[in-house]
Amino acid sequence: MGAMGARILVVEDEPQLRALLRLYLEREGHTVADAGDGQAALAAFDAEGADLVILDLMLPGMQGETVLEALRDAGDVPVLITSAKRSEAERIAGLRAGADDYLAKPFNPHELTARVAAILRRSRGTGAGEPPPILSLDGGRLVLDPASRRYTLTGGDTGRLTPGESALLVALAAHPGAVLARQQLLDAVARRPDEVYERVVDVHVANVRRKVGDDPGNPWLIETVPATGYRLVATVDPGP
Repeated sequence: MGAMGARILVVEDEPQLRALLRLYLEREGHTVADAGDGQAALAAFDAEGADLVILDLMLPGMQGETVLEALRDAGDVPVLITSAKRSEAERIAGLRAGADDYLAKPFNPHELTARVAAILRRSRGTGAGEPPPILSLDGGRLVLDPASRRYTLTGGDTGRLTPGESALLVALAAHPGAVLARQQLLDAVARRPDEVYERVVDVHVANVRRKVGDDPGNPWLIETVPATGYRLVATVDPGP
């Protein structure tokens, strides 16, 4: 297995597609486990864990949305949804529920492996050189470790951002006070530059705000700039 190989859990009820995904992912150097339904998926995850889960939403018995909720309750493993549900509202709902990416069926397996590689890069960091520095905002009100994506708030509350949420916050902090367009932020989280996926930026901002207690009406962290994008209003504290 190559240096970038990961343990991937494929949750897909269609046997031929499940076997095809295993083939393509193993060619990329990954170790693959698979499951044909939600209960088997959660059992496999509990037994062996995973670096990434590829999750079909339309499963027999336990639906994929329920599996995603259970995975989110268990931790922050990156999740790539694959689904025949193609509408914008359904994609946004999946991302809002905690998925890191959403790939509508039918898809090219090469696109899936490219999405997997992008998610793993965001999840692991660059993988080379010095680890990214700790980010401290607003006099320590929010401290984020981009390497682990774990954050700490004043008072001791902690949590973890998804890879996309962390990448977005780091991008904003690199230009404090500057307005960044959605497309600039989209580039930072390595999403496709289409109309649907520009909405992903809004989902990430909403999720970050919810986690850290940022009020959109009176923000201390991220300000919405109508018809343009977002800017970081918190100060960026100097590093050590």
